[in-house]
Amino acid sequence: MKPRLALIALAFAAGAPSIASAAHPVGLGATPPLLWRASTQSPEPDRRARDPLYAICGTPDAALVQVAARNAGKQLRGEPHFASDELAFNLRAAGSPHVWPRAWSIEGKALDEADLEKRLGEWAKGMKPLGERRCGVTRMRRADGNVIVSVVTIDALADQGRMPTLARVGEWIELRGKMLVPATEVKVVLLGPRGLPRTVLASLADDEVRATFSVDQPGAWLIQVLATVSTGPRPVLEAYVHAGSAPPLRFAESPAPGEDAGKDEKTDSAGIRAMLNAARASEGLKPLAADAALDQLAAEHSARMMATRTVGHDVGDGDPSARLRAAGVSYRSSGENVAGAASLSRAHRALWASPSHRRNVLESRFSRIGVGVSRSDDGRVWVTELFLD
Repeated sequence: MKPRLALIALAFAAGAPSIASAAHPVGLGATPPLLWRASTQSPEPDRRARDPLYAICGTPDAALVQVAARNAGKQLRGEPHFASDELAFNLRAAGSPHVWPRAWSIEGKALDEADLEKRLGEWAKGMKPLGERRCGVTRMRRADGNVIVSVVTIDALADQGRMPTLARVGEWIELRGKMLVPATEVKVVLLGPRGLPRTVLASLADDEVRATFSVDQPGAWLIQVLATVSTGPRPVLEAYVHAGSAPPLRFAESPAPGEDAGKDEKTDSAGIRAMLNAARASEGLKPLAADAALDQLAAEHSARMMATRTVGHDVGDGDPSARLRAAGVSYRSSGENVAGAASLSRAHRALWASPSHRRNVLESRFSRIGVGVSRSDDGRVWVTELFLD
């Protein structure tokens, strides 16, 4: 039987792998409830890890092992593996603050170890490392003898000190982090249960990140640290704080406003533009006007991201300001969202779910938009949204 390979949305230990046996009949049972860690923090080294695949995928991390095991468990029960948003949500529940996790899995009755390492190596080779590559590996055996190998990796650009998962409404929370890559600026953006994202004062000194904020509404708060690194501003840490409420026991898929608006559009870029304007309309904001010059700049940047397999604001072609100056485009204020995802709707959903990206989508000052989309051979989309006033 040929192994079945599954790839999902986006370096050392050695030894013998361990395999957990499980006799769950396919299609029976349900994903067990999430057990949230009491705090978010990193790193979480797994010193018991002995799987030889860590030599390929990264340093063993206990939170990533936990998420890899939940992903393998879904497949064991005949359920689909985690989509990108569910993968990230499970990482938050496991207490890991790292962003943009990527997952890989394979299933077969007699998996050749050399072939397994080759396949994983080919997958990992397509991801340009930034920061410290960390990994979780789990192997599970079905009752029929088939083995599922599940891998989850992240690139750690920063680590976070202990921050509580539960808090009282109005409680002040202290965020402490440490950059693992050079950074010139940091921001902390909060997305509360209601209202627009807001930025709080943050400091960066000797790679140490600090911020203090209050969770002044009941419900779930998503806290995001945005840092300017070699590829431009990007999220480096994320965590949930639940104020006066219990964390959810299960992931609930939450489509972004406007997600269905692009279905009838003839081009990918028109589809993204339709979704974005529909999301703005859901908040009572005016649509952004299409701009051919901005579309061209956005398309060029998306093509560059696809060629370098890197999501970033500067992937060798300059940051947004430099690209706008070179093109002779005048403006008063600007913003840019970039994403890589399995589909247009997943890209739109990921940008909406991110506090800093949603802030661009809902910025009332912006009046023009340029959209560029490139599709790689594996079907992945590389999206650039360039906003101007």
